[in-house]
Amino acid sequence: MIKKIIIVFAFSFLLAGCIPKLGGDGGATSQSEFIKGKVISGFPNMPRYPKSQLLESINDKNSFGASFISEENIQKVVDFYNSSLTATGWESTLVKNSQTNYAFEVRNADFSGKVIVNTASDNKSTAISVFVEPR
Repeated sequence: MIKKIIIVFAFSFLLAGCIPKLGGDGGATSQSEFIKGKVISGFPNMPRYPKSQLLESINDKNSFGASFISEENIQKVVDFYNSSLTATGWESTLVKNSQTNYAFEVRNADFSGKVIVNTASDNKSTAISVFVEPR
C-alpha cells in the first residue's frame, strides 16, 4: 500500500513561529480519495512546513498521505523537519539520497512512514510528501 502512495505522490509532483501541523479534528472525510487543498480528517499529528501549500491529502484504510509545495529552498525545509519531527513526538532518521532529495523515515507509537523533501520539477520550489501507515 505504501508503495502505491509513494508512486502517486511522486507523479503528482511531476505534474504539478509555531509548528503548523497536519493532524487534528475536522478536515475532509472522504476515504480512499484524494482531497485537494484540505487535510483529510484523522490525519496523524505531523509537522507541516510553514506557508507551504497543501496540494492534496488522502486516507486509504488508515494509511495517510499528503503532498505540499513550498517556495523555500530545500535546505530550510530539511532543517525544519529535522528539528520539528522530534518536537512533535516522532522519531526520525534522515537519509540524503542526493543534493535534491532527502527522506525522513518516521515513526511514533501508532504510525511509521516517510517525509520526502525534494526539489520540485520547476527546479525552484521544494516538494514535500508525507505518508504514514499504522504500525
